Amino acid sequence: MTVSPLWRVGTVPYLVAQPLTDGLIDHPRIDLVEAPPAELAEGLRCGYLDAALASSVITLGDSDLQLWDEGPVIASDGPIRSVLLFLRPGLKDLSEVQSWYADPHSRTGRALAGIVLAGNGASTAMRHECPSPEPFESAMRHGVDAVQLIGDPALSASSLQEGWKIIDLGVSWQELTRLPFVFAGWILRPGFELGGLESCLTDAATRGLAARESLVAAAAGSFGKDERFFHRYLFEDLCYQLPAATIRESLSAFAENLVVG
Repeated sequence: MTVSPLWRVGTVPYLVAQPLTDGLIDHPRIDLVEAPPAELAEGLRCGYLDAALASSVITLGDSDLQLWDEGPVIASDGPIRSVLLFLRPGLKDLSEVQSWYADPHSRTGRALAGIVLAGNGASTAMRHECPSPEPFESAMRHGVDAVQLIGDPALSASSLQEGWKIIDLGVSWQELTRLPFVFAGWILRPGFELGGLESCLTDAATRGLAARESLVAAAAGSFGKDERFFHRYLFEDLCYQLPAATIRESLSAFAENLVVG
């Protein structure tokens, strides 16, 4: 007898999420959907998804989407290395940015970039949607000063774009606030209770975090980087577990800065 999926769960198609989603694709009660963060947000709002490893920014303000703050998250307390702002060749400082491309798949990343730019004297910089597939060539052609990217594309670009100055937005946030930054977490659609899904997500994180060495080996070479980079990325830079109180404090600071950022 075939068991029908009980929960529709979303996740992003990036390396950063894999330690939290181990085995979910094969779980008989879960229908796992991979999509960029912006699409996951829409899936939660319209009720297509029950829960998703999605952008933290969509829970702020008067949102009725709820982040599970006692569960695993994607955060950093310093470098994140996959949420980046690239300054075009010739620019030395964020205060020089007059226009920038925002990753169309990102919500938290673009909001954080706006906060960081505002905090460094570029509050009037014009934001444009990042074109695909050649944002850096387009930026040079049209005189755009910076390109913001997230996830695996950011990891790849950080090895390929010679002459572009890399601003790690995790570092910038930590310098501005002295707080960790919560990029994403398990977010629930309105009215959804975790119930039995809680143990599924907890078990997936336990398995995935224990298997990070295999992820390091698989990722090495894929982005023009060595195993040391990915070991540092998955074991040191990324914070997958934070106290609930710290998560709430970080999100509160994020919300407060959005008002002025």
